[in-house]
Amino acid sequence: MINLKNKSVVVTGGTKGIGIEITKSFLKQNAKVFVLARQKPKRSIQAKGNRAVFIECDIRNIDSLDDAVKQIKGLSKSIDVLINNAGGAPMANALSASNKFHEAIIDLNLSAPLNVSQRFAKIMMKQKTVSNIINISSVTATRPTPGSAAYGAAKGGLVNLTKTLAVEWAPKIKVNSIIVGYIETENSVVHYGSKKEINKVAKTIPMKRMGKPEDIANACIFFSSTLADWITGAALEVHGGGEQPTYLEFAKPK
Repeated sequence: MINLKNKSVVVTGGTKGIGIEITKSFLKQNAKVFVLARQKPKRSIQAKGNRAVFIECDIRNIDSLDDAVKQIKGLSKSIDVLINNAGGAPMANALSASNKFHEAIIDLNLSAPLNVSQRFAKIMMKQKTVSNIINISSVTATRPTPGSAAYGAAKGGLVNLTKTLAVEWAPKIKVNSIIVGYIETENSVVHYGSKKEINKVAKTIPMKRMGKPEDIANACIFFSSTLADWITGAALEVHGGGEQPTYLEFAKPK
């Protein structure tokens, strides 16, 4: 029931971290993958003999986005899957961060996915088949995250946007989101401090391990397959069980 051969897939931020694993997973399914990113990867992204097509694009810049969409339209007859993966934010105290910082974070993590989705949805609406848009959100969307106020708010907005677009664009386009938990990538040491700290965080997760980029990629494959034909507007939590309630650190209920 998972047959994505020759499907055209667009992945924003698909050159590193979770994004590159999403790209490789679709290549392994023999899909044609277009990667949108600001910087070209040092090596071409390949899997199972298939190679991703890199399109230079800053999704926050409308002219750059429109140019990328035009290029893809010239290279593919259809767009079957769009994955809004690009995003992120450095830690910053909400009290001291500048207005420009907050605006930039919300622009990248909420406004840009909306603009990207709108552009590709106009193409998808004219196609005979049902298409998929998948928004990569975060656990910060569903709980307080000190140091990530603008980011958490943007990711929460992305989940709401997903539900709204799922209604507006049905039945031609299915729109779903993935609530991503703690994932270990090449940048994890920078975020957590060291491998020792990463292991400590892993112990707090019910599944007793950090997530892998493949875990998120697999969820994207699922949403894009016929297994998810009647699923739209969903927010799938891929977080290893989430976080244990803090009271369990201090209380010992009988």
